[in-house]
Amino acid sequence: MPNSVPPLQAIHQKETEVRQRVETARQQAETRLQTAQQEAKRLITEADQAGRAEAEALYQQGLADTQREVAVLLAAAQTEAAALRERVLTKLAEAAEQIVQLILPAQRSD
Repeated sequence: MPNSVPPLQAIHQKETEVRQRVETARQQAETRLQTAQQEAKRLITEADQAGRAEAEALYQQGLADTQREVAVLLAAAQTEAAALRERVLTKLAEAAEQIVQLILPAQRSD
C-alpha cells in the first residue's frame, strides 16, 4: 500500500477540496447575483425611459386633441359672433332710422 494516503491526510485533502468547491460555488453565486442585479437595474432603467416616453407621447396627444377642440370652439364662437354682429348691424340701421323719425317730426312741430 505504498500509494495509500494516511487517513488524516485524506481527510485534510477532502476538506480542502470541499472548501475549494464551496468557494468556487460562492464566487459563481456572487457573479450570478451581480449579473442579475445589473440586469435588473438595466431593465428598470429601460422601463423608466419607456414609461417616460409613453407619458410624453400621451401628453402630446392630449395637447394636440385639446388644441383641435379649442380651434373648433374658437371657429364656432367666431361664426356666432359674426352672425350676431350682422344681426346687430341690421337692427342698428333700423333703430337709427326710427330715432331719426322720432326726432325729426318733433323738431318740425317746434
